[in-house]
Amino acid sequence: MLRTVLAVSTAVIIALAAQAAAAADTPIGSVTRVQGEATWRSGHTLLPLGIGAPVFTNQKVATGEEARLLLTFDDGTELTLGENASMTLDKFVYDPAQGTGKMALAVKGAFRFVSGQVSKQPDKEVAVTTPVATIGMRGTEFWGGPIDDQALGVFLIEGSVSVTNAAGEQVLDAPGQGTNIAAPGAAPGAVTVWPQAKVDRAIATVTFQ
Repeated sequence: MLRTVLAVSTAVIIALAAQAAAAADTPIGSVTRVQGEATWRSGHTLLPLGIGAPVFTNQKVATGEEARLLLTFDDGTELTLGENASMTLDKFVYDPAQGTGKMALAVKGAFRFVSGQVSKQPDKEVAVTTPVATIGMRGTEFWGGPIDDQALGVFLIEGSVSVTNAAGEQVLDAPGQGTNIAAPGAAPGAVTVWPQAKVDRAIATVTFQ
């Protein structure tokens, strides 16, 4: 009896592992535009990314000097990375039949995020984690990244976002608003309307040449 139970348990574990591996091997987006050097990591090896290359959950992608990378996910979400940036997609669930949308990204460097259908589902959880804060969102377009010697700036283009870390939280809910985090461990600063010159500097970091 014990052998039978163990055999069944082992079979179940193997089946679940196979399902997880199959899910991990299912593309959830692709590269739609690239400028300069872009790579993804396979073990200890860096491999080049080109237009049309698939994107997977838990895959780390990165850009080089003066590079840009545009990723488009299955729900229409777009993420543009600036130079010397990286992104790991920790979670992606898009099930419109169930009204479920979940997306979690870890990003370093400058980026621009344009939300797709995931953030429009009734049951949604969408967040971008940076080294100094987590940005939660609804249907939204925003820019984030280091700027003006600040560890992180977040600029709202459309929708609303919350910028949160252990020291505090700020909510951007009107286009043109921004907040800065001066250094790791510092709270998000006061919400202000960014001057056009600062907006231009921010957007330039993710603009294709």
